[in-house]
Amino acid sequence: MCDLFWKIYEMGIPVVVGPSHLARALGCPTTCDCDVVIHIGDAAHVGEKKCVWLSEDSAFIHRHIWIGGYPHISIEDMRKIVSPEVLETIDCVVNRLRSEPRGL
Repeated sequence: MCDLFWKIYEMGIPVVVGPSHLARALGCPTTCDCDVVIHIGDAAHVGEKKCVWLSEDSAFIHRHIWIGGYPHISIEDMRKIVSPEVLETIDCVVNRLRSEPRGL
């Protein structure tokens, strides 16, 4: 699914899949086919890579949600991503989820 996830995971860095997968499912714009979220303190170990988003909250890794067998960033933690490049995608996901009618 996401080679970037596995590359960072194999480095021993806590990582979750970013919002792009959910964004595509909800019809939101996204610039990445595969994106990931890591703690801002691990950024130096990964280097500057496209579609690697940073979070200041180190606990995000413990609040992930499972989608398709991969840990994804939780909806609540999306707002804590400090990478401005993904802000439009996050806003769209959150707004779409808020406006969806609740099912039974």
